[in-house]
Amino acid sequence: MMENGQKQGPDFLVIGAQRAGTTWIHHVLREHPALWLTPVKELHYFDKLQRTRTWLDPRERRRLRPKADLWHLKYLFGKRSDKWYASLFQKARDGGFIVGEVTPTYALLGENVLLRIRRINKDVKLIFVMRDPLDRVWSELNNDVRKGIVAQTLTPALALQWVRWRRGISESSAYVDTVARLEAVFPSSQLHFCFFDDLEARPEKFASDLLYFLGAGLEAAAAWLPGPVNVAAGESDIPEGFARVMAKEYLPMVSQLCDRFEDAPQRWRSRYEKLLARSP
Repeated sequence: MMENGQKQGPDFLVIGAQRAGTTWIHHVLREHPALWLTPVKELHYFDKLQRTRTWLDPRERRRLRPKADLWHLKYLFGKRSDKWYASLFQKARDGGFIVGEVTPTYALLGENVLLRIRRINKDVKLIFVMRDPLDRVWSELNNDVRKGIVAQTLTPALALQWVRWRRGISESSAYVDTVARLEAVFPSSQLHFCFFDDLEARPEKFASDLLYFLGAGLEAAAAWLPGPVNVAAGESDIPEGFARVMAKEYLPMVSQLCDRFEDAPQRWRSRYEKLLARSP
């Protein structure tokens, strides 16, 4: 979408996966002098297209009240549309920034919505970070416990029941499907696939790779790299029974990833095969 010959909307989107380091990425990118990220981390525009108004729970509204500037007023009270969404980035874009937002649930968007994103900005870049599916799903379950969504005693049986009941939990780990949908709509030059393993092991290189992809310049990142953020406090060890069931489900998908990517998926596959080789 162009208006008066100008680009509209974000230059980049960090689209997930959930519980795979997107909050850390948000912290890193917003500190870079060439980048601007929306003051609200997750806009949830494209996965909530049916809404006509932006909704925030009362706690979020109270946090925003002291800093309710023009951007927040537009975000909270503007009528949602593609034009409204694009306008949230325009002032920063006019200021010369590379602009973007982070909403992990965008990884679940269908091709029709991805095409809508491309219509807003055909050159938009997308970042998708993958984490060992077993660790990711267990982290999400523990996060639900922390929020009070799940009963506090997370037994293997309850964990499996919750994964089956909440469709989005399993879909968020279906990386092959996400990659296929993205590649059906966007050229490879606009897609950056990366891994949580590398974020943990080599955060400075991980950040530098992101900056290079975004064309933001390779300023030394070490001074402003944050530590772990948004960690589910008190996250318990994964019960072996739950781990074996999920490893059996994820192994075919992870094996497909191994045909495409090196390093991290190879380690995941090896872990799952060892789990399944052990007697229950």
